[in-house]
Amino acid sequence: MLRILVADRHSPEQARSAGIMRQQGFTLLELMVVLAIILIAAGLIIPNLASLDSKNFDAEVRQAVAILKYARRIAIVEGAAVTTSFTALDPKQADFALKREQLMAKRQATDWISDKLSLQFRTETNQPEAKKESVEFTFFPQGGSTGGVLIFSLDTLNAQIRVDPITGRISAAYHGDTLDEEKLDAAF
Repeated sequence: MLRILVADRHSPEQARSAGIMRQQGFTLLELMVVLAIILIAAGLIIPNLASLDSKNFDAEVRQAVAILKYARRIAIVEGAAVTTSFTALDPKQADFALKREQLMAKRQATDWISDKLSLQFRTETNQPEAKKESVEFTFFPQGGSTGGVLIFSLDTLNAQIRVDPITGRISAAYHGDTLDEEKLDAAF
């Protein structure tokens, strides 16, 4: 529909008598088109917002795996034991800011700190998982380690990282995947 706009050279009475009226507002078709565009945009954006948590979670877990592998490699190359620490801070705690500042000040390349994920740990496959604020692993020059399984969680997302105590190898399972329990049982 083509609209013709008329300048206000005529008085409203003259415009009515000549059959020329200014159209005000929007047509129903225009409103429906705008609503359709908004719904399509929302349909594209909302699923991506939900996946941001998943992407951030995966990135934090990948960083934890990388830190463990780095610590193991340094222990073997330098021929000395290397300890790495994992700390999950609770932003709801009263001393959160102070703890975070202290940890960041003494942070090393082998330290992992998060205020988004919760951390659980177990040393044996049949041991119940215990929620922890901090966990340490030590890697030895021969390749072994203190071993254990780290469990990271954020809302409904979870991941497990297993450090083999004999070989020091690191394996990870994401989002409900499970680590191979037969291999876990044999190693522990």
